Amino acid sequence: MRVPVPVTRSNDLSAGSSSHLFLPIPPAPPPTIVPAIEVPIPHGWPFGESAGKVQKTTTVFVNGKNVVLDQHDCGPLIPQITIPPANSFLPMQLLQSKRAVIVTCFSVRMNGKTTACTSHWPPLPLLTCGQPMSMPATFTFTNPCMNVHVGMSGTDLIGGIMRTAATMAIERYYFRTPGVSLTALKESQKSFAGAAASLLASVVQHALDPRYPMRVDATVKGPFGTEIKMSVSTESADLRNNPQKISISIERKWEDPLKSSAASIGASGEYTFNAGGDATKEGPKGQIGIATTAPGLGSKVTGGGEYHPDAPEGQRGKATYKQETATPFSSESVQNDYNPGAPDGRRRSSQTETVAKTWSGDRRTTTVNNPDGTRTTTVVENSDGKVTLTTRREPGESMAPPEPAGRGSPPRGVDTAASEIWGPPL
Repeated sequence: MRVPVPVTRSNDLSAGSSSHLFLPIPPAPPPTIVPAIEVPIPHGWPFGESAGKVQKTTTVFVNGKNVVLDQHDCGPLIPQITIPPANSFLPMQLLQSKRAVIVTCFSVRMNGKTTACTSHWPPLPLLTCGQPMSMPATFTFTNPCMNVHVGMSGTDLIGGIMRTAATMAIERYYFRTPGVSLTALKESQKSFAGAAASLLASVVQHALDPRYPMRVDATVKGPFGTEIKMSVSTESADLRNNPQKISISIERKWEDPLKSSAASIGASGEYTFNAGGDATKEGPKGQIGIATTAPGLGSKVTGGGEYHPDAPEGQRGKATYKQETATPFSSESVQNDYNPGAPDGRRRSSQTETVAKTWSGDRRTTTVNNPDGTRTTTVVENSDGKVTLTTRREPGESMAPPEPAGRGSPPRGVDTAASEIWGPPL
C-alpha cells in the first residue's frame, strides 16, 4: 500500500519546536534544557543553499518551483527562539542549526535522487537541531494542497523511523555540554553505533522489499585529526538505480570555535562492481579537493578521474576539474573534462553553470563547450510559478529543446491531478 504524499517545493515553509541548552545573559551556570520555537523558513533557505545543504531538483519543477530531494537540510542560521529568549548559547545554536529530511520516496527519483517526503498531513516531520538530541517536531505546513504527490511506501516510513530513533538515542547517550569533549573511545563507540543502526535499518527495508540495498555507513576518527568515512551498498534487486559499490573518503577540517567557518582538504574513492549491466557506471573513480565555508559563503575546488574498463571506446575514462562558489543569492560552477579515449580534437569539453536567485524564483544558465567545437547554451528562467526554457547552439543555429525522455531530459513542469501519484514505473 502506498500513501500519497505531496511533494515539497523549495518555497514551502516549515516550522515547529525543539529543545535547546539555555544559559541566561549574563552567564549563570549551570545551563539547562528549555523548549524552543523553530521559526518558519522556506526549504530553499539561502544560507543552506550557500553551504551546500539544500538538496533540490534542477530540471524538474512543480508549479514553477524546485522539488526537495533526499539528504536535504535547510542548513545554518535558521531563526530559533528559546523560552526564555535571552540565551547565551543562541549564536552557537544558529550556526549549527539544521532541518533535515527523515523519509524519502524510494520509487520516485528526480535528478538521480529519491524524493523527499515532508508534510503536516500525513505527519512526516523534519529532524531539527536540539539538545540533548535532535527532535522530529518540525513540519512542512504549506504543501497539503499540492496537486502532485509521490507514493510513499510502508518500507520508506519504517526505514525513516528506525534511522531517526537511532540518531536520537545515540545523540542522547553521547551528549556533552559545550566545552566537554568525548574521549577517543567514546567517539569510536558512537561511530560504530551509528554504522550498526544504518545497517539494521537497511537490512529491514531489504527484507521487506528486495529493491532496497543493504547499506552500512561508518565514520571514524583517523590520525592527525582526520575523519574517515566508509560506505558499502549491495544486494539490491534494482542494480541500475542502486549499484553495488564501496566507497571511502578521508578529510581534514579546520574550524573556528563556534564552527561557523571552516576549511577542509580531502580525498575520496569509489569502486562500483555491479550496476546491472550498465558498464558506464562500473569501475573506479576518485577525487581530491579543498573547500571553505563561512556564513553565507561557500567555495570548493576538486579534481578527479574515473575509469570504466568494460564501457564502449570513448566512454571508458575521464578526468575532471571543477570549481564551485555559492552565496545566498547566486552560485557558479565551472567544470572541465578530458576524455583520452575520444577521437583527436574531441577530447576536451567544459560546462559553466550560473544561478541567479530571487524570492520569486531563479535563472539558471548552462553553457557547454562541446567536444566538436560548438557551444550549447540553455537558460531556464523560473519566476512567479512560470518556467521558461531557451536552448541555442552557436554559431547561429537555433535548436528546439528535445522532448523529455527520462534522466537527462530538459527542465519540465509537472501538473497532475491531486489524486494521481507521479513518478516512473516501479
